[in-house]
Amino acid sequence: MTSGKRFGIDTGGTFTDVVMRDAQGILHVHKRLSTPADPSQAIAQGMRALNTSGEPASLVHGTTVATNALLERSGARVALLATAGFEDVLSLGRQQRPELYALHIKKIPPLIPLCDCFGVPERTRFDASIERALTPAALDALGDALAARGPFGAIAICLLHAYANPAHEQRLATYLRARFPEVFVSASHEIVRELREYERASTVSVNAFVGPVMSGYLARLAERVRAEPLEIFESSGTRSALERAARLPVHTVLSGPAGGVMGAMAAARELELPKIIAFDMGGTSTDVSLCDGEPTYSESSQLGGLPLLVPTLDIYTVGAGGGSTAHVDEGGALKVGPRSAGSSPGPASYANGGTLPTVTDAHVVLGRLRPEAFLGGEMTLDRAAALTSFDALAATLKLTREQVALGVLQIADAAMGRAIKVISLERGHDPRDFALVSFGGAGGLHACRLASSLGMRRVVVPRHPGLLSAHGMLHAPQVKHAAQTVMVRASDLSGPDRERLQAAFYELKAQVTAQMPAGCKVRFFAELRYVGQSFTLRCDVDPSAAALPLEEFEARHEALYGWRASGRAVELVTVRARGEAGGVAGE
Repeated sequence: MTSGKRFGIDTGGTFTDVVMRDAQGILHVHKRLSTPADPSQAIAQGMRALNTSGEPASLVHGTTVATNALLERSGARVALLATAGFEDVLSLGRQQRPELYALHIKKIPPLIPLCDCFGVPERTRFDASIERALTPAALDALGDALAARGPFGAIAICLLHAYANPAHEQRLATYLRARFPEVFVSASHEIVRELREYERASTVSVNAFVGPVMSGYLARLAERVRAEPLEIFESSGTRSALERAARLPVHTVLSGPAGGVMGAMAAARELELPKIIAFDMGGTSTDVSLCDGEPTYSESSQLGGLPLLVPTLDIYTVGAGGGSTAHVDEGGALKVGPRSAGSSPGPASYANGGTLPTVTDAHVVLGRLRPEAFLGGEMTLDRAAALTSFDALAATLKLTREQVALGVLQIADAAMGRAIKVISLERGHDPRDFALVSFGGAGGLHACRLASSLGMRRVVVPRHPGLLSAHGMLHAPQVKHAAQTVMVRASDLSGPDRERLQAAFYELKAQVTAQMPAGCKVRFFAELRYVGQSFTLRCDVDPSAAALPLEEFEARHEALYGWRASGRAVELVTVRARGEAGGVAGE
């Protein structure tokens, strides 16, 4: 039992944001510089600052540990086990050109080199039948090959069509966990039960890559802080147990930004604003998300150029934050980001060893930040250092420091404006119909100019905007997602196909309601497409209905693409379920 104190803590690249709601419902806030070497240090210090009595409390924590490990390529050495003949799945990828007309393309290297990818002599077919059985001798041979090639910190398993029948992956994972108990083992079916071989392989590889780092961090966090329960915030805007986050850290790669979206939604509900664009400008990046009555979910995302097939809140990120550094590129143009000064050394005005000019320093140079009032007066900025940091740029560009500082802010605004257009105009939404909910430590300095440039008439800045992501974690409901690929013709659903679909609905409901409070609400969705198409549209579906929502699918297809193929066969690819229970952290 807790004392009634509930903590929400978001660890960012520059600051660690701490909010605490006490037993009387009063909100207490604290902000301190992050400790990148071990983020749990700043968390423990922040909790002690607000909970001076040391009483037990609950904690929901948004973390960037998995994100940073992936972006910095500082995770474990991983071996990939794939069906024999498919060992190069990560190297081949989708063979998509990031820049269509560029003659010299710099390809992002795979997370696991081909020399650490091993073929498994087995084969499962798309219909779940076994074409080639996995034998005990093959297991022993693989174990010997891994031992000879190692040591590995983690092993990722992605076998062909394991989404349809995971039996071989299960056998392989059980064998490897017994033979290599100190190695982190991750199997694709434990994370995602959907088709798309490359995306599944990428997702399980990322999970394995960051798994040992995340597991070690969470163990230190549990030792350092006194919290019950101690929950981790996931990219889908929900809370999860510590054990799940340690086993499936790929679900936390957008942990902090997801908390911001939930906080923005909570603030919008108080003002009865159903349509909002969440605008979170922090120290390292800016995250934007469109919410039309409810958060927008995505079943896939990318981080560091790697696809992830896990549910997330639909958040678009650009490298423009308060700590983003300014520089002149090879062509002589002024650029801002994506590099960031972070919290150590931080912007030059922090007087912590940083010398590069940042967006924050530009605001100091132009007098838009008062040095003596920064962080509520707890921290004083060094204006002289901020001015000095712009000297080299000013000399190179033959401009005054003030002109360069203004240019830095205009470039940052342009990057953030483009991000908002991506999630609104490019997806059929008019930003003028939405309110801009601005938060993050630097959001309020840019929000009105951005809204004006986009024709948005209303800007909302919640109380304690620099801590809204942490606050949002206390408001988030419990949500659980599940999905299963079924691949049936939706226009002729009868007999065995109908039975298989009903079995999938039943299994998904069991998955999402497990470990959820009684009475949680479950929604079902169907991923539909015309036969021959590559991608799907998602529609709500009633499991008890006699037919699938084909008319809704075709109407959505016409609204998005301008045409419908009446009479053409429609295919049901994947069914999804989302369970949701209200309440706040610690209840």
